[in-house]
This record gives sequence, structure tokens and C-alpha cells, in this order.
Amino acid sequence: MRRFLLALALLNGSLAAAQTAAPAAHHHDTDSRGVYTVIAQAPVKWRDWKNPYEGQADAVAAGEKLFRQHCAECHGEDARGAHRSANLRAPGIQRATPGEVVWFLRNGNLAAGMPSWSGLPAERRWQIVAYLKTLR
Repeated sequence: MRRFLLALALLNGSLAAAQTAAPAAHHHDTDSRGVYTVIAQAPVKWRDWKNPYEGQADAVAAGEKLFRQHCAECHGEDARGAHRSANLRAPGIQRATPGEVVWFLRNGNLAAGMPSWSGLPAERRWQIVAYLKTLR
């Protein structure tokens, strides 16, 4: 019984040391491209998706309106982030492909406070991405 308790104590100590040595990933960590890892988790097939509204002034204007309605409360009117929300002008987001960003909008990240916008039609999500990409 003593050996079992000793082994259990050693195992717990090892696990604690491993957790200290390798802390949990922060939502601002980036991948090799400089894209936030929470966004870079998008499936590979999404990365190559092109925004059908890219460069269209009316889509950018619609995206800005949608941003103000749905996103500005958390990310700020200037998209620089408020409270715990990400700065959407940051390189870690701006380097992401449009497909990665639209995937992230669709899926969200509740652990970091980002809701899923899957209820918003795909066209609207793409318009938001068109607007966000003008913030570079």
C-alpha cells in the first residue's frame, strides 16, 4: 500500500511539473505563419476558400454595418478590441486567410468568449470578412 501511495504521489508530482513546463496555449499564440492558433485550427480545405465579396465596395459597406451590429460591442467600434476581445487589426488575425476567418466566425470559440455566428447567413459572414480585411 505504501508503494502504491508513493507511486501515486510521484505521478501527481510529474504531472504537475509537466503542466508547469508546458502551460496551456493562450488564444494569442500564433502558428508558423503568424496566425492566431485558434483561427489556424480551421480545416485545411477552408484555408483556400476565397471571399466571393473581396474588394466589392458594397459588400465592405454591408460588412461594416454588420460588424457594428454584431461585433463592435465586444471588439470596439474601431475593432481594436475591448475587454478580453481580440484586436481584429492585429497581425495574428490579418494574416489569416479569408476562409480561416469565415470558419472562425461560423464556429466561434466559446472558451475565449467568441460566440458562433453560424446562425448568420454565409453571405453576411463573408461580408464581415470583406470589411475586416480592409482594416489592415
